[in-house]
Amino acid sequence: MTGETPRISVIIASWRAGRVLPYAVASALGQVRVRVEVIIVDDASPDDSFASAARLTVDPRVRAFRMDRNAGPAGARNLALSHVRAPWVAVLDADDLMRPDRLSRMCALAQSAPADVILGNMTEVIGQSDRSEDASIGQPFITSLTEPAPLDLRSYIFGNFEGQGGRTYGYLKPLISTEFISRHRIRYNESLRNGEDFHLVLSCFAAGARVWVSPVPDYLYFRHDASVSHRADPAHLEALAAVDRAFAEAQSDPEIRALMYKRATQIEQLCATETIMAALRERRIAQALSVLSHHPSATPRLVRQLSQALSKRL
Repeated sequence: MTGETPRISVIIASWRAGRVLPYAVASALGQVRVRVEVIIVDDASPDDSFASAARLTVDPRVRAFRMDRNAGPAGARNLALSHVRAPWVAVLDADDLMRPDRLSRMCALAQSAPADVILGNMTEVIGQSDRSEDASIGQPFITSLTEPAPLDLRSYIFGNFEGQGGRTYGYLKPLISTEFISRHRIRYNESLRNGEDFHLVLSCFAAGARVWVSPVPDYLYFRHDASVSHRADPAHLEALAAVDRAFAEAQSDPEIRALMYKRATQIEQLCATETIMAALRERRIAQALSVLSHHPSATPRLVRQLSQALSKRL
């Protein structure tokens, strides 16, 4: 690093993201009114993605590391956290972008609130994050807020159910106090391959964090076929449901416990549906019927997905 100590460390977990990574890093380095460093961790990509990351270290504000083995985004981000030098940490996916004033706005809110965690709103972009083709800007994920607002644990969990209108709070990428997570020894749960940000924020809530939401949709979330968060692997969903249940069992508040059990059940239904759909695609009808018999509550979701699949073929 040169010059002054950075105010914010932007951590990026990268897996097979060499083509789009330079755009994400450029958006981090282009933040205005705040000093940043960028920490890239390549999650043992089988291609030349780490070479792409290493080339970006020509800028002294960028550092790049490589995992010895693939550990998922949680493992990669934990390695990044071990190298953080700034008082605040921001999370950025390798195939997404931040608008130039995102981090200065979030940092100002963290100071004025005051807060230990800021969840910044997002806008969905349909298209490729390498700018090779036109992209379509969608609606903000959170539309119920017009001003920054504090968030409690109940509202955060409730805002992570389907059917609440728009996307859920769990998608939002946080800005987190380095001192807070260090003092409480908070890290990502490496058994998770998705939902890891949601559970990191849950851990912050459990440790007494003051959490606020910024309604400005200044994070561009690119949705395309390769997006990690758009692949529902049943094994990953099983792990997420198990961690949800473990969190529920540790709660003394019966309402929080009930909400987390409900969320775990919803994820288990999704897992069953994905397993059934995979079996049907491979014409394993007996297996599909067996899974459905053990998870009859997944029937409404299964019917919806089958209807969607059929409509695409017609």
